[in-house]
Amino acid sequence: MPIAPVDDQGTVLYYEDSGAPAGSTDYITVVLIHGTCFHSAVYRPMIPFAAERNLRFVLLNLRDYPGSSPYSADDMEDMRGSTPQHQARALQTRGLEIAEFVRWFIEMEGTPPIREAAGTEALVGGVSVLAWSGGTCAAVATFAHADKLPEATRRLFDAHLRSFILYDPSVTVVGEARPPGLGALVRNQAAPSGVQTAEFALTIGSYYPPFTFPDSIDPPPVYDPPRRAIHLSADPVDPKYTPTPTKMGPRVLRDVTHPDIFADTQHLLWALSFDMYRQNLSRALFDCRFDDGSGMLKEVWPALRVHVVWCDRSPGDCLWASAVIHAKYKDAEPKYRRPVEFHKLEDANHFVHWEEPEKFVTFLAGIV
Repeated sequence: MPIAPVDDQGTVLYYEDSGAPAGSTDYITVVLIHGTCFHSAVYRPMIPFAAERNLRFVLLNLRDYPGSSPYSADDMEDMRGSTPQHQARALQTRGLEIAEFVRWFIEMEGTPPIREAAGTEALVGGVSVLAWSGGTCAAVATFAHADKLPEATRRLFDAHLRSFILYDPSVTVVGEARPPGLGALVRNQAAPSGVQTAEFALTIGSYYPPFTFPDSIDPPPVYDPPRRAIHLSADPVDPKYTPTPTKMGPRVLRDVTHPDIFADTQHLLWALSFDMYRQNLSRALFDCRFDDGSGMLKEVWPALRVHVVWCDRSPGDCLWASAVIHAKYKDAEPKYRRPVEFHKLEDANHFVHWEEPEKFVTFLAGIV
C-alpha cells in the first residue's frame, strides 16, 4: 500500500499514482485532493486519460480516510477548538501535511521541474495541486501558511509548483453563510453515519438548475423559490440529470465513500470558526505577502497561478463559495492578490470528473 510520511510523528497519507507517461520527461504532475466523505477513489475514472495528455495523476487521501493515519488525540483537541489558537492550528497542520506530501513526492519520484518548452513560451513540467469540494479547506491552508514551510521546501516549490485549482470549492472554505434558498445540504450528526452518507451523496451529487454569479454578495440575494434538485421536479426529467450516486449504484458508492468521517471529525471541521476559514482564504489568495523575519513583507510563490472551477448545476453550497471568491477577488488589492482565473463548466454537476472523465481531463490539461 503506497503511503508517504508527512511529519516526524509517524503520520502517513495514502496515495495512488497513475505513473509517469511513457517516455516523457516534461509531464505535469497533478495531485488530486478529494472532498468530504468521497475519498480519492472517486478520481479513478480519470486515470486512463492522463498519459495521452502528458499528465501524471496522484490521488491523495487526507487524514482519517482509508490508508491514511487517523487523527491523533492532539488533533482532535485542536479541532474541538477550545481556543482560536487550537482551531487555527487544526487547519494549518492539515495544510502543512499536504505540502510535505508534495515535497516528498517530488523528491522521491524525481518529477520534472517547470521549464519552457523548446521553441515556445509554454511551460511544461511541474506540479499542480487540485482540491475538490471540502478538500479545498485543507488545500487552501497549504498556501495560507506557506511561510511556515522550511526554506528548502519553499525553494523546491519555486521550481516545481505551477498552479492551484479550487474545483467546485465547499462553502465552508469561504467562511460565509449560505443565502436563504440556495443551500441544499442538511447536516444531521444524530443520524447513523450510513444514513448521513446516503443523504450527503444524494444532495451533492444531484443536478440543479443552472446558476450564475449574482451582481453583488452584500447583501446576499434571497433565492425564492428555493433552488431544488432537478430530479425532485414533478415534470419528466432527462435521464442525464439522474443524480450521480444513483448512477453509481450501492456497490460503487460504498467503494468511493468513507462513512466513518461523519461519526465525529467531519462535523468538527464544519464547526470551526468561520473567521479561521476567512483568514486562510485571504492569506492564500487575496494577499499572499508574509513576514520573512526581517520585518519586510514578501510574496511566497508569486508566479503561482490559481484557477477556480465551478460547475453550474452543482448544489448551492458549492456555488456560493465560488461566487464569494469571485466577489472578494475583484475587491482585493491587485498588487498583492494572486493571479486567479475563473472557469464555468456548463451543464455540469459536482461530479463532472466522474460523469465525463475524458472531457474533464482534457479541460484540466488546458489549465494546469
